[in-house]
Amino acid sequence: MECIVPCRVACFTLVVGVFGLASEVDAQTVADIAARGACSTAGLEGISRQLADSQTCMRPGQFVRFAPHPRISLSSSRVHPYLQASARDAIHRVADGGTNLTINSAFRTVADQYVLYHSGGCGLAATPGNSNHQSGRAVDVGSYSSVRSALEGAGCAWLGSRDPVHFDCPGSDLRSDAVLTFQRLWNANNPGDRIAEDGAYGPQTESRLGRTPASGFADDLCAPTCEAHCEGDTIVDAECGRGECGAFGATCADDSLGVRCVSVFCPAMGEADVCLDETQRAHCSDGALAEPTECAGGTTCAGEGECIMESMPGVDMGPAADAGIGPADDGSTRDASVGVDSGSLTGPGFDTATGGCSCRVDGPPNADGLWLLAAFALLAFRRRRLR
Repeated sequence: MECIVPCRVACFTLVVGVFGLASEVDAQTVADIAARGACSTAGLEGISRQLADSQTCMRPGQFVRFAPHPRISLSSSRVHPYLQASARDAIHRVADGGTNLTINSAFRTVADQYVLYHSGGCGLAATPGNSNHQSGRAVDVGSYSSVRSALEGAGCAWLGSRDPVHFDCPGSDLRSDAVLTFQRLWNANNPGDRIAEDGAYGPQTESRLGRTPASGFADDLCAPTCEAHCEGDTIVDAECGRGECGAFGATCADDSLGVRCVSVFCPAMGEADVCLDETQRAHCSDGALAEPTECAGGTTCAGEGECIMESMPGVDMGPAADAGIGPADDGSTRDASVGVDSGSLTGPGFDTATGGCSCRVDGPPNADGLWLLAAFALLAFRRRRLR
């Protein structure tokens, strides 16, 4: 009779062990992967992919894809299908000539190189930053003896018996860019522990690379992040985009409301009405200027954004104007609404000041217009008598 209980216990133990292993892998660093002692980059996929993507974002067009191609296959999903264009063209000439190629390694990140070198399991691995794989011009191939002549004919140099699978194809030295990519990626995710961004692989870079999460960082260089701030009248946003506030008649402000462009007509905070010129006014809200409005005819904008009636030259809007009366030349009371002495008129409405919208005219009466005003007054008097 088959015993089932031990199997169940064993299966449970296996499941727990697998989940525990997954948690440990998630928490591993690049140095932890290297410490396994295997000549393999398995477990490094997260940071390796992030570094490869970040370098292509940092240097657009620096690398091109060489696969897919009908005669080129990748031995693993961990192989990055990137090379310099000149190296890509060389292996494509080989493949287009009818030779099948299996690529075991092409472009390699400094994290990949760190693991291969420090694991001790690969023998001839170069130190990080010193391999032509970081330049995207080297390939390791399968069945090297059968493809060697074709690759050499396309311009790829065989490294020799000390590393028989390795071929250096045409291209420039870009190894420092692979190091620089890691340095920038580390600084973007560790602003409190920055290192020099010089492309040189030294003790500081190696120390941070070993401590890097094997699963990768939260941010890569394809989506740069910045702390929003002002640089004079230039505003820099959280995505590192830059804009000129001055181009819109504004200045850059950084206060409790955040970083923003503030109109030169407005206070940075609060509400206010302002004059833009003699005829236009607008409302400000925390530095933002609303659509301006025109002052009505005969008014101008002054003071705190108010449209005010212009004063008329030669006209005194004093208390006497409210009564509609003023002194005549002989000292008697004159009704300025008709321009004649009120004492010379009798009848209803003329025995006292009439009031109304009249004003006192400065200077002596105009004799040329006096008879015309008197005629109008007389006509008005007769019409009122007929009532």
